Amino acid sequence: MIEYVLSSLGFMIALMLQYGIFSRWTLLSGCADLVLLFIIALCLNSDAKRLWIMILIFGAIVGAISALPFFVPLLFYFAVFLSAQEIRKRIMQTPLLSMYLLTFVATLAWHGINIALLFIKRVPFDLPTALFEILLPSVLLNILLSMLIHAIVQEANRMITPKGAEA
Repeated sequence: MIEYVLSSLGFMIALMLQYGIFSRWTLLSGCADLVLLFIIALCLNSDAKRLWIMILIFGAIVGAISALPFFVPLLFYFAVFLSAQEIRKRIMQTPLLSMYLLTFVATLAWHGINIALLFIKRVPFDLPTALFEILLPSVLLNILLSMLIHAIVQEANRMITPKGAEA
């Protein structure tokens, strides 16, 4: 129970930091996605049985406050959850490497979805500019911050579930 409360609190903190500070902290035109990094780290480190429900709630919250259609963040974060579960089964010997891999792939996929939505809505944009001034700096910032977020979530998970309490 405490894990669900603390993960919800961590999500709200990440959401406030994302929309308050990190969305304005840019490299060229790309910015770090703290909410995505938190969800990836949570999915890789948590052993909660009903974590998928929390991820759907988190996706619904982001879908409600973002300019994207409601279902896009919801489905994307659930896909990140499923990918994290697969990676945990196969590469969990190196959790930081799993974090880097999933961060890289999820950031590319997220920006690919955003570009596809712009294309579907027929919004004019320059593809090379979108790739080189938004996508690549965002990937770099996410990779740099992923180690910090992973360490914070992993340590918080260790504090709430002591070594002998895993079930």
